[in-house]
Amino acid sequence: MKLETNLTNRAGMMFIAPLLDVVLLLLVFFLLGSSMILKSGYAVSVPYSKSSLPAMDRSHVVTMAMAADGELAIYFNEHRVGMDELEAQLKDGDPEIRQIILRADRGTPFGGVVEVSNLILSQGYDLMYATTPDRDS
Repeated sequence: MKLETNLTNRAGMMFIAPLLDVVLLLLVFFLLGSSMILKSGYAVSVPYSKSSLPAMDRSHVVTMAMAADGELAIYFNEHRVGMDELEAQLKDGDPEIRQIILRADRGTPFGGVVEVSNLILSQGYDLMYATTPDRDS
């Protein structure tokens, strides 16, 4: 004897909950993962290094490269500045952020990198140089 029911089949709604879980997990993953990428306002080709240091939680980014006109271009948190402006912004900076990542292009003159490094260190900031992993590893 075959039993029949008068109730309607609602199985379609049951499969939406796992789908929503997966979509929300992917959304959270990409939102949190994208904030951990180091970004700057200027693309540079940083030197290679075998050493590595852990990433800093909160830090300023100073980017250095040669501009098209042959002058040294300095960017502080995506804004182009001169040496005087950089010094003023470092003095007036957030007292809770005391770390700076220096991204210097491989073609940047060493004297300019040392000059900016000395300015950063004289203001009491911790300085890290951005590099890429060694080509051989």
